[in-house]
Amino acid sequence: MHPAKGVVISALFGLMANLAMAAEAPSPPTGLSVDGSGGPQAPCVGASCTCRKNVVLMGYWPPTNEMLRPWSQNPAQNPDGWIGGNWGGYNFDLYAFFPEFPPDGNPANDPIGSAGSVGSPDSDLQVDFQDTSADFWRIVNEYQPSILITTSRGGATGWEIEAVEGGHGSAGNSDPALDWRSDDHGTDTHPTQTTVDPRSWSAISIYRQGNQLTSQLPMDNIVAATNGLTGESVRIDMGTSGNYLSGFLGLHGLYYNHISDHNVAAGHIHVGINVSTADARTLLRTTLQAVLDQHNADTLPCPL
Repeated sequence: MHPAKGVVISALFGLMANLAMAAEAPSPPTGLSVDGSGGPQAPCVGASCTCRKNVVLMGYWPPTNEMLRPWSQNPAQNPDGWIGGNWGGYNFDLYAFFPEFPPDGNPANDPIGSAGSVGSPDSDLQVDFQDTSADFWRIVNEYQPSILITTSRGGATGWEIEAVEGGHGSAGNSDPALDWRSDDHGTDTHPTQTTVDPRSWSAISIYRQGNQLTSQLPMDNIVAATNGLTGESVRIDMGTSGNYLSGFLGLHGLYYNHISDHNVAAGHIHVGINVSTADARTLLRTTLQAVLDQHNADTLPCPL
């Protein structure tokens, strides 16, 4: 054999051996690492992998949507830019989701169930059972939050931390959908088994007729941190967020916590209709600090 041919054949055998070794090598674990845009990647699947820990914030009518804008990554909703990356140095990334209410941003000008009250179909979490169910599960599936705080507008209240959710309906009612007040929007005005996500149906079917889930937020710590911070009252409400969309969203948050081992805190906060955006943001920032002070991001489990 010519010496040059021997060199070529040897090199080919070496290349084939390297390719075979590469094919047999195990794939490295994946995690919720930052991808450059701040968004999450695939869930962590190995004990040795690392992952980003996310906090998800959700809102409905103002002032909650205005309160949450700085944590939205949607430039149309937050042209000033997202502030959620490693917020406060806690090693959590914060993401907010909420609806818009064209044409004037004020749903109070429109009847319940009308387009101006329900919110734009182009934004998240319309005030509608079916849309809330679909958007909620899409968002948590993508971001897999370690901490989840839902909010909605209350009446003559200030900063009201809800202690429990669910438990609606009477013993004589066999249909969980009828535990909930009509949203007066579209053809399907109640959260029926065929129109909401199966997990939503599970939540409202199990947690009814007195069976409730308890807030997993450090409620006393939040009150201690926020009381007197603004002119708004701060209290823990031992009831629920009600059987309209506030209570529906609040129950979803606690149910997600209940079925998700990686989620260590969830709960709902009612924000009074007359609370200013500035005060609401002040109260939210302090609430977040009180919650995140209780949890070391580096020691929390990764989503599976």
